[in-house]
Amino acid sequence: MLTISQFADRCGLAPSALRFYERKGLLLPSARRANGYRAYSPGQVGEARFISSLRAAGISLSAIREFLRKDVRTRETMLTSWRQDLSARLLSLQLADQYLRGLGASSGPRVHLEHWAEPSVLVWFPVTAPPVPLAFRAAVPGGKKELERRGIPVLTSGYARTLDVADGQLLGEVGFRIKSRRRLPPGSRRQEMAPTLFATLECAVRDDQAAHRVFRFLAELGFRPDGLHLERYLPGVADRYLLMLGVKRLRPVVANGEGGSSPMASE
Repeated sequence: MLTISQFADRCGLAPSALRFYERKGLLLPSARRANGYRAYSPGQVGEARFISSLRAAGISLSAIREFLRKDVRTRETMLTSWRQDLSARLLSLQLADQYLRGLGASSGPRVHLEHWAEPSVLVWFPVTAPPVPLAFRAAVPGGKKELERRGIPVLTSGYARTLDVADGQLLGEVGFRIKSRRRLPPGSRRQEMAPTLFATLECAVRDDQAAHRVFRFLAELGFRPDGLHLERYLPGVADRYLLMLGVKRLRPVVANGEGGSSPMASE
């Protein structure tokens, strides 16, 4: 058996960290000596280092405590979730860094960022409308009212996307971002959303080049859209909407001779 000082030295941790882990129920001493001092077994070294590593990776104490008490299958599910969250945080930092590189001090940003930091749900309702600007706007209040009638809080104003054209009509969906797990209205569908980063641009309804400007902006910074393309209708604004393109991949950038950055091909 090892004293707390000996065990801390073996683990590369401070004794105060071990006492903290004990208070939080993460790592208990194997025994107590007759004088009340803590005693640890050599077999606990790996566990102490593992807990310390998870903390260094940004995992919360409560999540670590839950992880240690679960079976192998549940642990694998938790690890997958942690990896996804970490990937989203890393992408957020990388995008923020490259976004700042692309801004000039004398001019405002052409494109903005929107980060859905937590997993959420989009609920979609099918709609049909003639091919006019903001074709699906009229369907938004009805969908929102139906969700609220069922006690499902709506987090943002309505989203829309066009899926197809048939017989001179636009076929699409209007959707709403929610967190509730309540039963959804008939005919609607649920889309589970992982944490997502969007490049956004407020556009006039007849701005046919808006999407191209966002694509060009992302390409200049080494990013690519992930295929998630939304339009968010803006409350009280009849002639504008928010174009939202999810960001998926980035290519590494290197500083150029003028202190800026230039994208490099991936792979």
